[in-house]
Amino acid sequence: MGRMVTIENIISLIRTIPISVHKGQHALLLADNSAESIALYGFFLKNNVPLILLNASMRDEQVQEYMDEYRPQWFMYPKNRNLPQYSGGQTECSENRKRYQCYETACEWNGYVIASWGNAGFELTYHWLEDLALLIPTSGSTGGRRLVMLTKANLAANAKSIAESLRMDCTERSAVLMPVSYSYGLSVVNSTIYAGGRLLIPETDIFHKECWDYLEENRVTAISGVPYAYEWYRKLHVFDRTFEALRLMTTAGGAMSRNMKEYLLQEAERRNVDLAVMYGQTEATARISSFFLNEHPDKIDSVGTVIPGGKLTISLADENGCGEIVYEGKNVFLGYAHSLNQLFITEQESYKYTVLRYTGDAGYIDGDGYLYITGRMNRYAKICGQRVGLDELQTEIGKMFGQKVAAVMTADGEREMIGIFGTKEPDAAWERCVLQRYPIMRGSVKYIQIEELPRTMNGKLDYKKLQEYI
Repeated sequence: MGRMVTIENIISLIRTIPISVHKGQHALLLADNSAESIALYGFFLKNNVPLILLNASMRDEQVQEYMDEYRPQWFMYPKNRNLPQYSGGQTECSENRKRYQCYETACEWNGYVIASWGNAGFELTYHWLEDLALLIPTSGSTGGRRLVMLTKANLAANAKSIAESLRMDCTERSAVLMPVSYSYGLSVVNSTIYAGGRLLIPETDIFHKECWDYLEENRVTAISGVPYAYEWYRKLHVFDRTFEALRLMTTAGGAMSRNMKEYLLQEAERRNVDLAVMYGQTEATARISSFFLNEHPDKIDSVGTVIPGGKLTISLADENGCGEIVYEGKNVFLGYAHSLNQLFITEQESYKYTVLRYTGDAGYIDGDGYLYITGRMNRYAKICGQRVGLDELQTEIGKMFGQKVAAVMTADGEREMIGIFGTKEPDAAWERCVLQRYPIMRGSVKYIQIEELPRTMNGKLDYKKLQEYI
């Protein structure tokens, strides 16, 4: 039904990985939520070999794109992940073959296939960016090959800050419910290991009763999830269970509705547990701010105060103090990679560390130091010469009609339009209500009913996909 994992277990697994890696190499791992995938992640960190970490459920075409662009010497994936026409003994690679078909199987280890390119047995002359350790897609990525470059120092600094802000210690038993290839999911692993706690890894996903049986029986202390996941936890009646050892619920990865926060606050009070609302980005190694909402319910719309060791400021603030959120800290990434060449240090290009992150998120900081997010800097429409925040708009309309909606920009000829997507039949008076609140939008907004709001792999609204419906 599941597996309980400690740092000692991970170290023991790492020692059994039957390959030797060399300086100048790099690797790609299709990770599932197994102890083995965590051990492989630890193995390459330990050996200072940069690792591209992707989700094992990623589509074949996307895997191919990353393989073609980054050409890793090592390629690892779960044995039950069937890559089409994979040829384990193929060492010659012609142009009409997929790159992952051109690797030779070095070995099979604990349910994983470990494959290598022809030069995997040699030290290479590649000179990576200083301290480069991990490459991971951003949480909002739905395609392309852009990766966030992180160092060991980034990972260590963020694990320490999260553990401190969440008051984690060696008694922690954290549920591994999100993909470890997702920065939030990986941060659960890193911070729990840092605190000396244990990871509870269910064999099934959250939609199976056995997942929650296992967590309850093994006295889970911490449950985490993006807002969309908590909606499912509620639908699945997860909180009807006792969870006698539970002390912490955490959420990040997008805006949670006030209704859901109020529901979780009631649960936190009933159980006498903490409810941590957090904010972060993959570019900040997962976490920027955090607080216990149950201790400050008057700050229900906030995402908390800056994590230990960090600093928050607002750039180009308007008269209301709202502007772009800027974060400073040791967990700020190296930069983005779009190709293999961007991982190298060359004689012409010297690398300098940056600790500043212009997040692209809009918000403000109140007098008590609490951060409030109002939307994305690029999530604005210009209607009749006035800026309309799409994130604010969809929140307000969602409240009006009691459903989750998504707002996107579109065009009707030469005129800009706002499409409001929802799953319910539109109320006959919906447009009138919207125009009473936003009079400038007359003739510039339309409601589009769809069966289900599309989501990215990490549970965020997929605005790119919504554009295809228009």
